[in-house]
Order: sequence, then structure tokens, then C-alpha cells
Amino acid sequence: MISSMPGSFPQPSAGAHAAGPAIIRVAGPFDLGKISRLHRACFAEGWSRADVAHLLALPGSFGLVARLAQRGFPGLDNLRGAGFALCRVVRDECELLSIGVVPTVRRRGVARALLLSAMERCRLAGAEKMFLEVAVDNVEAQALYAIHGFRTVGTRPNYYQRVDGSRAHAYTMQGDLLLPDNG
Repeated sequence: MISSMPGSFPQPSAGAHAAGPAIIRVAGPFDLGKISRLHRACFAEGWSRADVAHLLALPGSFGLVARLAQRGFPGLDNLRGAGFALCRVVRDECELLSIGVVPTVRRRGVARALLLSAMERCRLAGAEKMFLEVAVDNVEAQALYAIHGFRTVGTRPNYYQRVDGSRAHAYTMQGDLLLPDNG
């Protein structure tokens, strides 16, 4: 179920692994609340524990959680985590459904570590392409994706709802997982 993916899914490594400034590990059933809390800390419309559980119960879905490799970072309870990524692989494609890093530790390489870990896990599962949506005004995230070979392939009008009730367009971006990483 949620502890990883279907039994035939390749496991790149056991347990957590260091990825630059972060330690990344595959989410388990015990991480549902943590991912939900992280999602709410990162986005205006955070997902509930039930939302996360439903998503991770879908075939081919997996989650990653990150904590800082460095202990004692001001403003962060490292046991609660620094960020997360949620993905789903279907045949030779995957979608990065959500990725987030808590505001107090942004711009320290955690999102990059999560993205690269997700890309590698999807590649090992046989995915050749990764898709994602990103708000048109989230230029920092767009730059991160572009550095790693993603390009804009479409626009989704009014895709995101903001706290104030306004809507924001999203770009759909695609990355080729078979090419060497550009970052």
C-alpha cells in the first residue's frame, strides 16, 4: 500500500539517503500526518491526511519526505520534516503531483534534492517522462525545473485557487528522464 509502491516497483535504496543538504526517504503509512502538515505549511489549500492517504493508495504512487542533514537549524523542528514530494508513475510517464519545502528552509537545496530523488525513483520504475504543474507566477520553481531539463508544454487556465479566492494559471512542464541531468 503506502509504505512504498507495488511489490514489482524497483527500490533504489533501503532507508533514508543523504542528498546534499537534505536526507530523503520514502514515505510510509506513519508519514501521512507529516506530509499533510508539510503541505499545509507550503500551500494555501493544504491537503488533509485523508487526501494524502487517498493519493498514496493509488497504484504507482509514492511519497518522499526530507529533513535537513544539518541539525539545529533555527526555526525548524527537523523531526516534523523540511519538505515532501508526491508522485505517481503510470507506464512510461510520471507526474510530480506536489512538492513543497517549508518556508523557513527554502533556497537551501531541499527542493532540488527532492526533485532529483523523485526523478531517479520514477526513472527506475520505467518512466521516461515526468510532468508537473507550476503556478505561472512561481518563477523560482520554474527556474529549478528548467535547470533540470523541464520545458513548458502547456498552460492550464485558473488551475490553482488562492487564499483570497482568486485563481492562478499553471504551466504544464515536461522533463525527459532518459537524458542526463543538466544540474
